[in-house]
Amino acid sequence: MGANSKQGWLLFLFMIGFTFLVAGLAYLGFIFALAGVGFLIASLIGLHQIKPLEHGEIPQRSNAETAPGAAAKMRAS
Repeated sequence: MGANSKQGWLLFLFMIGFTFLVAGLAYLGFIFALAGVGFLIASLIGLHQIKPLEHGEIPQRSNAETAPGAAAKMRAS
């Protein structure tokens, strides 16, 4: 589900944390709820740290490519 391995593991950690939080609040007790909150916070911090990797620099386009009607000219050729 993640674009790379680290995103996949952090998404898995988020799902485990959410499950522990709900199960702890409903049935298993405060320790599981606290562990769930810890997992959620850890996964969100990790996901926030790797977020800039997805949005690398966008290559600059030339003026000819960004001019109005450039798409129609490119299709015609």
